[in-house]
Amino acid sequence: MVPPESAGSLSKALRCNIIFVSGKGGVGKTTVSQAIAAQLASEGKKTLWVTFEDPFLPAGGVIPKGQNLSWLNCEAGRAFEEYVGLKIGMPALTHIFLKNSVIQYMARAAPGIHELVLLGKIWYERLHYEHLVCDMPSTGYGLAMFHSVKNFARLFRGGPIHRDAEGMISTFSDPHVCGQVIVSLPEEMPLRESLELRDFLHELFPVSSPAYILNRCMPEIPTAAELPLPESWASPLPANALDFLRKRCRLEQHNLRLWRDEGLHWLRLPYLPPGPQEDDLPARLQPHFSGVSSA
Repeated sequence: MVPPESAGSLSKALRCNIIFVSGKGGVGKTTVSQAIAAQLASEGKKTLWVTFEDPFLPAGGVIPKGQNLSWLNCEAGRAFEEYVGLKIGMPALTHIFLKNSVIQYMARAAPGIHELVLLGKIWYERLHYEHLVCDMPSTGYGLAMFHSVKNFARLFRGGPIHRDAEGMISTFSDPHVCGQVIVSLPEEMPLRESLELRDFLHELFPVSSPAYILNRCMPEIPTAAELPLPESWASPLPANALDFLRKRCRLEQHNLRLWRDEGLHWLRLPYLPPGPQEDDLPARLQPHFSGVSSA
């Protein structure tokens, strides 16, 4: 059951054509974004789940994974070739262009072009799907991708690159088309970084407000509130399993002051112990997103 106070912003984000799922590395973005994509597909919406140059997945091609659901591991080299082909429109001439040593050097070395073509691929594929759920790289590199688009729009004052960069900025800035979802753990460092990410995103896209997901939360123990603040504990070491749960729950409550003080609302996802299969976590998280996009 999604708390009503968290349903509004997340529901709005999950109704968007493009959904960027961001956060500090290690918070579970990949699992959460995959669960979101699977849930949207189960609701009959044609959905593409996107990763960026994941070395553990096949690169570049769209892979059907079930009814209404496909995967894309976006790779810059292939995306650049597709972009050039679209602009030239003639396969033979495109081949000659791409074989030019200057063009090959520019594709590898021009600052920001790597990130530009990755997001350009997303911008192009948005026309073919109801939803694109993008598992963004960790905070710093994810922001660099967005900055590259603005840099190219300023660098090229005319021509197709300028027009496409401006179109991408317009699309990514539209809160009705593009949703931002920030994922964190109930730990102090990821929570602080999520607030910094929110501020950076606000500078880039002033009219967009992100939704928040809190991942891997321990069960709420009513008696945990009776414990003093963590800094007052005689020892952080638990006496037994129940004491561990109480202390962990109290610590999470204390850490979440960082979000509460900002007036944020969030969807809480439980900690799930490893299952019989290593890749079953997205399927186990998927029910938590049931009905959210239509809330």
